[in-house]
Amino acid sequence: MKKIAVIGSLNMDLVAVTEVSPKMGETVFGKDFSMFPGGKGANQATAAGRLGAQVMMFGTVGDDDHGRSLLAELEKNHVDAVHVVERKDAPTGCALIESCRGQNRIIVIPGANSKTDKSYLEDKMEPILQADVILLSMEIPLASIEYAAETLSHHGKTVILNPAPAVPIPESLIDNTSYILPNEHEAAILFNMPEEEALRKYPNKLLITKGEHGVVYHDGEKPVHIPAAEVNPVDSTGAGDTFAGAFAAASAKGMVLKEAVQFAAAAAGLSVEKHGAQSGMPTDKELEAFRSRGKSNE
Repeated sequence: MKKIAVIGSLNMDLVAVTEVSPKMGETVFGKDFSMFPGGKGANQATAAGRLGAQVMMFGTVGDDDHGRSLLAELEKNHVDAVHVVERKDAPTGCALIESCRGQNRIIVIPGANSKTDKSYLEDKMEPILQADVILLSMEIPLASIEYAAETLSHHGKTVILNPAPAVPIPESLIDNTSYILPNEHEAAILFNMPEEEALRKYPNKLLITKGEHGVVYHDGEKPVHIPAAEVNPVDSTGAGDTFAGAFAAASAKGMVLKEAVQFAAAAAGLSVEKHGAQSGMPTDKELEAFRSRGKSNE
């Protein structure tokens, strides 16, 4: 199996559950508090690792308890985190999540993720080049993503971009990617054109995820729709990251595009049947059993 390098963010998610959202200057009592490992990069690496892929994580955390906890969680999920740097000059990134009656308000503090810069990537390029499949996401500096995509595409690597959170990106970055995996809202921001037109413009490259409505792409002749799996949804947090990590794992296993999308869609569907982003991600055995039951709509 080919190796995967995930270049992206590592965050600690701090979740406060409350029945009343405080007004400016107001203090209220909360109902519950939890901490979960997160960050799109770490989530996607975990998804691929749990599915049996050989995964290396590249990114930066603070020299603090949150950072050490995130690294331990990656190792537990079969992700090689030896190349993640612990910085003394920045704290581990975190997301402050207020959950009130099913609605969330989120503040993301990038922290050490901002140190995943060109200098870091230049220093780590030798081990990155040991991978055949590269997975990038947008919670690190855009300049870093552009540099990584350009360098690695020139080395003939399969470069997968999960453009979330979505910001307008240069055409050169699109040119340097093998696959782009936005959801339908992100695709609208990225391409500023009708979905059908964007799919035709980037055949076999642009894969748009649509939640319970599956995944669509264009094969160069016609649109292709991969239906979503039949599941009992509990928590959709992390479904997009599961899709990205599973798609990278499928690519590393040598699956053709349609098969890889089916594999990733099944993994993403299964992930929503459990609570939590990383904790809900299926293992390779769980996914194999799920697909064998015929629930993945393949």
